[in-house]
Amino acid sequence: MIWLSPVASATLLAAVRTDDLRPAASPEVSGVLAVVLVAALAAAALCVALAAVLSRPRRRAPKPAARGAHATGGDKDLWRRRVDDVLARHRAGALERQEAFNELAAIARDFASQASGRDLTSSTLADIAGAPRTSADRQGLDLLRVTVTALYPPEFADQTADARAGAVTVEEAAGWVSSLIERWRR
Repeated sequence: MIWLSPVASATLLAAVRTDDLRPAASPEVSGVLAVVLVAALAAAALCVALAAVLSRPRRRAPKPAARGAHATGGDKDLWRRRVDDVLARHRAGALERQEAFNELAAIARDFASQASGRDLTSSTLADIAGAPRTSADRQGLDLLRVTVTALYPPEFADQTADARAGAVTVEEAAGWVSSLIERWRR
């Protein structure tokens, strides 16, 4: 408590006129207070919603379903047997050179289709070269492009005009397809 001398106390009373005192009007804060309250409740609701959404585990995109007769998980032995079957039938004389090249190209495309999850069975060399690539299938699609590029001359070229195309053996082409099968990363 503050102690005032009687002179100071009389001076203070003389300075303040008590007959003119009226209560001051209360400030209008109810409207502002209501707006601040609604904004705070909205921010709290947003924080709760964000916490609920962000705390969920991420959903992974489903892998495309494997298709075709070899959709059992990519057993490379099945693909090797297909290549070996073409070689055996060609050696036995049951398959002409051109037919063997056609079948080997089909095996390469079927394998790539199964391994990548895309339908590449009727893709041309330009389609394969221009196909969108991901980090998961880039190397495999590049191998397919190289394999199909190597198979095109023996498969389609005029052997009399292109000596190299005529010199490629079915065994050599089967090696290219086998290399594709072995080197494709899964």
